[in-house]
Amino acid sequence: MRALLKAVHLAGLMLLVGLVSASAQPEQGSADGHSALYDLLQAGVSLAVVIGLIYLIYFGLRRLSQAAPTHRGDRLRVVESRHLGGGRWVYILEVADRILIVGGGNEGLRTLAELPRDEYERQSANNEEHTSYADN
Repeated sequence: MRALLKAVHLAGLMLLVGLVSASAQPEQGSADGHSALYDLLQAGVSLAVVIGLIYLIYFGLRRLSQAAPTHRGDRLRVVESRHLGGGRWVYILEVADRILIVGGGNEGLRTLAELPRDEYERQSANNEEHTSYADN
């Protein structure tokens, strides 16, 4: 993502330099009757549209890849997931009568903790009570 931002900044800088040099030169018409400044502005707008499309596609694909499909009647359910940054995730999975806390990253998945469902529900209820007291 940083590389893309650097490329956008470089393209913007190049466009700015081109605008300054085109405005400093005397007005000359091109073959189709447009000035060099007009052609440069048209190229800049085209570049902005292409970069905008790249951003839309990038964020759209990221959003689609985060959607976890849910299947009714299965014994496995993703209760919650959190992105920790750097390609690392934590998942809370419900598998039959157990709750699994799983860490995921580039190296694969690893079980971090395993809880019985009733203990997890009791802890969740305690957390909800504490947050409701904090809100008041």
